[in-house]
Amino acid sequence: PPASRRLAPLGGRVVRGGVAALVLSAPSSAWALADAPKFLIASSPATSTIAYLRLPEDGSGPKEGEAMRVLIDKGLTFPQGIAVDEFRQFLYVADPTLGKLVRYKLNPSEDTLTVGRQQEVASPVEVRAVAVDGLGNVWFTDEASQRVMRVTAQQLEQNHRTPQVVYDGNVVDAVRAPGGLAVDNFFVYWLNKAYGKKSGSLVKARQNPAVNLAEFNATTESGAVHPLASNAEKCYGTCLALGNAFYTDEFNKVYGVPRSAIARGDVVAVSDRLKEPRGCAYDGDSTVYVADKGSNAIYMFAANMEQLRPNRPMVKAAELQGAFGVAVYAMLDD
Repeated sequence: PPASRRLAPLGGRVVRGGVAALVLSAPSSAWALADAPKFLIASSPATSTIAYLRLPEDGSGPKEGEAMRVLIDKGLTFPQGIAVDEFRQFLYVADPTLGKLVRYKLNPSEDTLTVGRQQEVASPVEVRAVAVDGLGNVWFTDEASQRVMRVTAQQLEQNHRTPQVVYDGNVVDAVRAPGGLAVDNFFVYWLNKAYGKKSGSLVKARQNPAVNLAEFNATTESGAVHPLASNAEKCYGTCLALGNAFYTDEFNKVYGVPRSAIARGDVVAVSDRLKEPRGCAYDGDSTVYVADKGSNAIYMFAANMEQLRPNRPMVKAAELQGAFGVAVYAMLDD
């Protein structure tokens, strides 16, 4: 791949590190992620590019004035959600215009990051959000077909590209134009972009429901699917950080809710000062990054709080035109 170069999407001037979007769960070896050197990776649908920035090893945010570098500038049209599999060194990109989910092999070298060729993961699908679990199973939502889907690690090894339907909106009421999603070792979490106040803004569900989807109904659903929040009609990006799930709405808010929440009143508005927040990503240590499409910027806040609190200070970490999808890539030792 060509050497990395600076990205200058904002009116032709060089921008600072940018990030955006959706993502992933912290694997069981979260301590390894906390200590590993990291890159911040972001998507810009406005410029059809993926960009990156090396994060300081002291755990602080990007340095003042440091520009993003181009990681991918060919083969994508409208990249939105992105996710990273640190253990297998893959970057997954959700671009709904491609009609397929794709990935790239990541090649880190000191403060530089490059990728291999584009590889097809699943088709035919219209993907806007993607996440990867610790086993290497790839999860994504297809908003148009109202489905939460996955391609298992075994399917990837065998080059099988037909995804499994795990939850279908034609059967499960809690799937309504599903958007951003995240996963941990046992559950999948997704946001709804329609009827969130009725069907759930943020939904938590078993990764492997005990019933056949064809037999799924209101009675069996109660044990497998649980709305964590029903406070917003349309939401975009979500990420998991320690014991909490954070997510964004279509206007200006970032919310937090305990992953073990039972009452829907446990939702806290962490911030209401963004313009069009989209994806978010946890760095495996103490920081959550949030992409603000409307501000052409990425913000960060401290997520290592014992209890969720409103009006958290948001610090501008980077700039990127139309920032949408974001992930943090930790370089783990072999």
